[in-house]
Amino acid sequence: MTHVLTIPCDTMLIVMSTDSNVNNEILGGLEELGLSKYEASAYYSLLGRGMISATEIAYYSNLPRTKIYFILKKLEKKKLVLINYQKPLMFRALSPKDSFDNVLSKYENRIKSLSKVIEILQQINEKGLKNKGIEEKRYLVLNQFSTDSKIIELLKNTKESIDISLNHWGNVILNASKEEILKAIYRGVKVRILFDLMCRADSIILPNAIEKKSAKISTNMFIFDNNNMIIINNDGTKSAYFDSHEIFVSTLVSQFNDTWVRMESASLKNKKIEPIKL
Repeated sequence: MTHVLTIPCDTMLIVMSTDSNVNNEILGGLEELGLSKYEASAYYSLLGRGMISATEIAYYSNLPRTKIYFILKKLEKKKLVLINYQKPLMFRALSPKDSFDNVLSKYENRIKSLSKVIEILQQINEKGLKNKGIEEKRYLVLNQFSTDSKIIELLKNTKESIDISLNHWGNVILNASKEEILKAIYRGVKVRILFDLMCRADSIILPNAIEKKSAKISTNMFIFDNNNMIIINNDGTKSAYFDSHEIFVSTLVSQFNDTWVRMESASLKNKKIEPIKL
């Protein structure tokens, strides 16, 4: 449930929610901005109410009446509350935007300073590793769904070549991406597949345009334009994605090419495929 209160002096609409989750989030934000729990509750209860008494503030905020004046004085020092000292004392919240502008500026400056510190730390780390002959690299670990999606994405963007090595379990992976492989062939992409000797390669309908050979293969691997690579575990539940910045991408590309040259063409019966709609 939401109440909309109109403040005549500012002609602004302030929405105050009775949702406890929203209130807790706002109060937590005020605490992060430097207010105590009591101060946050008092200030929040003042918003959109104009000039009200300490008794009313204690009622709306559920704060002890014995502490409310002390809390409001602290809020005044923080330039968040205006106090009318004519009896009876009355209190009004000052504009949050104006009140917290300096605080936000301090946070922004602090973040900039911390960013510079992090950058310096990164440079120190990289320089130290470089001096030891170590270079830090990263790769992505993908789950099964992300693996399938990433393979499809890379197949769509491949321009020149796709090299694939499949172990005895690899037929499942190949079937999942076969349609995009066929589309790549129609775009003029060269496709080579190394099947494991134990792999039933002839059980998959493949076009003659795909070059096929057999070898002893232990790893399921896709190489796209000799640039990007996905290595998939044996049951297809996880994979690792690497780009050309990883040094062993070029090593595995060379290894694939060497194996390809050594092996004779696989004696597979190619079956005709029906044209697919692009």
